[in-house]
Formats: sequence, C-alpha cells, structure tokens
Amino acid sequence: MGLHVDKLAMVIRTVKTLAVQMNTLILDTVIQLMPCFPCLEKLYIQAMENKSKTNNLWRRKHRDLTRCLDIRLKTIVLDSYRGIKSEIDFLTFFIMNARVLELVKLGGCSGNKEFLTEQRRKLQLDKRASKVAQIHFITGYCIRRFQDVHDLDLVDPFLL
Repeated sequence: MGLHVDKLAMVIRTVKTLAVQMNTLILDTVIQLMPCFPCLEKLYIQAMENKSKTNNLWRRKHRDLTRCLDIRLKTIVLDSYRGIKSEIDFLTFFIMNARVLELVKLGGCSGNKEFLTEQRRKLQLDKRASKVAQIHFITGYCIRRFQDVHDLDLVDPFLL
C-alpha cells in the first residue's frame, strides 16, 4: 500500500536514524516525513527498481520551504544508485540545503571512473550547503539486511 505521510501527525524527537524502503524515490514524501522526526541525523533509503519516471524537481516547488526547513541530516545513504535524473534531483535537494550534511553514500555504483566523474558534476558539489559534505560511491549494496531482531540493538544497525 505504501507510506501515507499525510496521516502522520506525531512528532518523535528521539529518532535519529531512520531507514525507509520506497518503491519509487519521491522527494515530496521524504520532505513531508522530516517534520515528524525533527532530530533525524541519518537517513537510509532503499528505493526499489521502478521503471516509472519520477520527477523530483524541487527548486520552484520548494523554494519557500528551503528557507524555513531546518534539515539536520548528517548522513544520507541511498541503496542501488544508478545516476538517473530523478536520483540526482533528489540528492541535489539535500546537498544544496542540508547545512550540517557530512556524508552521502551511494550504493550499487559502477566503479567506472567516467561515471563517477560525471555524477560528481551532476550532483553540483560546488554548490553544497555544507562545505564538509563528502560523497562516497560504493560498489555493491549499502543497506544491511537484518537476520534477527537483535540486530536492532546496535547503536547504528545500518553502519557498514
């Protein structure tokens, strides 16, 4: 059925790490989710392969929002990164607006040097809001698959 953010009204300040599985990577959904977790520092996203073309353009639509939304994310991990336009648009929102962002990990990437160079250019790292933000491209998958509920006892169960 999917996540319906419009039905979430509770604010949970204790959540600092959140993992979200989405069929399609949709920026609006993540933005609507963020006020529910105002202390969120680490966001892990597993976007399932979906052939639909999602539009994650945000510059005009979220122009006023970027002035008032305090994005406290320090780490963003996106599993199965392919470098398509919707993923780039999604990530550039956070790269250009998250002032304390430290790390973006993109999993499933090709080790091809030309691909990585082109992706760095497309992600507009020269315009990043946080001058310390780094992008790490990782071959293979990033998000840990849980075998047991005890895995959740770890401080950061998604840490590689």
